[in-house]
Amino acid sequence: MVIRRPGLGTYITATYPNKETFLDTVKCLSSVSDFLEVGIPTLNPKYDGPVIRRTHFEAELKGLDAVKVAKYGDVPTILMGYVEDYVNNLGLVAETASEVGASSVLFPDLLFEHLDMLETYVNVMRDYSLRPTFFVSSNTPHRLISALVRYEPLFIYLGLYAATGIKLPLYIERNVREVRKLVDGVTLVAGFAINTPEMVKFVISAGADAVVVGTALVDKLGDQRSCMEFLTRLRGGLP
Repeated sequence: MVIRRPGLGTYITATYPNKETFLDTVKCLSSVSDFLEVGIPTLNPKYDGPVIRRTHFEAELKGLDAVKVAKYGDVPTILMGYVEDYVNNLGLVAETASEVGASSVLFPDLLFEHLDMLETYVNVMRDYSLRPTFFVSSNTPHRLISALVRYEPLFIYLGLYAATGIKLPLYIERNVREVRKLVDGVTLVAGFAINTPEMVKFVISAGADAVVVGTALVDKLGDQRSCMEFLTRLRGGLP
């Protein structure tokens, strides 16, 4: 599968606030999103902001059991977890992703804390017919970002802020434009604190191919009408 350009993606933590609501949400979001990111609940969601962190703690199930409650694939779906939890079990995560119909597994801490596992990660993804995906920030060395292109990732995810849902006075447009130049034709996804059509338009205009919304969705889970209306409004920011 490929990510639609320009596209709107949505993030949800598996089995938050419970299995039933999560399954309903997956169905709803698949009808209005171009791709899904499904968080694997962990006890240490270290790169997430307070709102998403709470969803990890309150998810009905934890770990890979949480993502196994659904079958994905109506739109490209990426599991999102932390290498720290699966240092010796990358194959198990990849196998699970393949079984539930996901296209990739994104590990935000891979390049920051486990760079020595980069080649292992890529090989494991390929072993299970998955595409690699990479998370980078404005602090990631440019030479490393450029080197990621050779792995033919499904996309490269640029975190706009230091943590999800935390708005900081960073030079967003400059960061997006710089990374856009580095990744050539690879799909560039940007996320963290996306919550208005104006923000969507701004980030796409700066060079991103797609954006992801997560924190702004949490208070709308369980209310499909509210969720659909919000995402339809955000789609208004796409070209």
